Amino acid sequence: MYNTIMIRTQVYIPEELHQAVKFVAKRKGESLAKLLRKFIAQGIREERKQLKLKSLSSLSKLNITAGPKDLSRNLDKYLYQK
Repeated sequence: MYNTIMIRTQVYIPEELHQAVKFVAKRKGESLAKLLRKFIAQGIREERKQLKLKSLSSLSKLNITAGPKDLSRNLDKYLYQK
């Protein structure tokens, strides 16, 4: 899941959040660092999904209804034709 190279970093979080994540880590039998890495990875995956959805939704708003019927087959022809 993770690259074998780890980079140490320092992040300030509110005391309440620290206590809550420590509690969850203890209940799951995981280290605090491992649990935080999992949470960060999950958050990044969710953000990437949202970014991907946003980029695709902007394409659908273009409402393109015309164009060549063979565009996918002859893309190079249409892109590079003089």
